[in-house]
Amino acid sequence: MSSGIVIGVYRGGCEAVEGARVVELRLVGRHAQDEVQLAVGDEVTFDADKGIVLEVAERRTELSRLRPQGGRRRRDPSGRKLIAANMDRLAIVCAVREPPFRSGLVDRFLLAAVAGGLDAILIVNKIDLPGADPLPEEIRAYERVLPVLAVSASERRGLDALRDQLAGRRTVFAGHSGVGKSSLLNALEPLLRLETGEMSRKSGKGRHTTTHAVWLELGNGAVAVDTPGIRELATGPVDPDLLDRAYPDVLAPAGECRFRDCRHLREPDCAVRAAVERGEVSAARLQGYHKLIAELAELDAD
Repeated sequence: MSSGIVIGVYRGGCEAVEGARVVELRLVGRHAQDEVQLAVGDEVTFDADKGIVLEVAERRTELSRLRPQGGRRRRDPSGRKLIAANMDRLAIVCAVREPPFRSGLVDRFLLAAVAGGLDAILIVNKIDLPGADPLPEEIRAYERVLPVLAVSASERRGLDALRDQLAGRRTVFAGHSGVGKSSLLNALEPLLRLETGEMSRKSGKGRHTTTHAVWLELGNGAVAVDTPGIRELATGPVDPDLLDRAYPDVLAPAGECRFRDCRHLREPDCAVRAAVERGEVSAARLQGYHKLIAELAELDAD
C-alpha cells in the first residue's frame, strides 16, 4: 500500500504523486458506486500494482462551489462541486479592468474560503493598464480584511512580494475568467508554460484557458493549484454566522446597534450605518454584505 497526493482528476480516477513518481489511479468498488468526488490536493492511499484508490483521507480544508442551476448533481445531492482539498489559502485573483472588478464575486470567493477553512489573499493583476494604479477605493477597502497585492504579470511588477506570500504554503488560485491567473503563474515560474488567453472583444469576458484544476510546484516550497476561470460562483447554503468572518470590517460596530437582530438597512440607531457615514466602514463593503445576505436568503427559500 502506498500513499500520495492527487494532482489531477478525471472521470473515474485521478493522477497522484508519491515522491518523484506520478501514478494513474482508478476508482473501483464502493468508491465508484458512491461516485466519490476527488479533488486536487486529496491525500489517498492506493495499490500501485492494481492502480486503484484504496482510501481518501479526511480533508483539512476544502474549496467548493455549487454546480450551475439545472446542472448535473448526481455525485452530490447538494450540487456541491469540489475545486481543491487540503489547501492553506485561497488567492482571489482580480483586475481593475479587462475584466472589470466585481466585488460581489470577490465576496463570494471570500465566503467560500471561510466556509472551507482557508485563509485568503486578494491579488489585483494588470495594474499596468490605465486607471489601475493606484488601486481604486473599492478595492483598497479590502485591505482591512485580507492582504491585498497589486501585481502586473506582463511587466513582472509586485512578484517578489507575491512569492513571499506563497512560500511554503499550498495556495489555490481562483478568479473570473480573463483576470490572468495562468499568465501570473507563468510569470512566477516561466518553466510552467501554461496556456493563456485574451479577453473576448465582443463580450468583454475572458476565455477559459484552464479546463480543470492543476497542481503546480513553484519555488520556495510553494504549491499552486490553478483552477478554471469561473464567471459565476454560487456560495450555496452557508451558515449566516460565517458572514462575521467574511465581513469583520463591516460588522465590527454591530454590537452597538440598538437592535440585536439589526440588518443594518433602515433600522433606527444602527451603529454600522453610522460608521459608514463617519467613513469608518466602507459603503461598498456594506452594500456587498447586503447583496450576499439577500443571495443566501434566496437559496434558503429554494
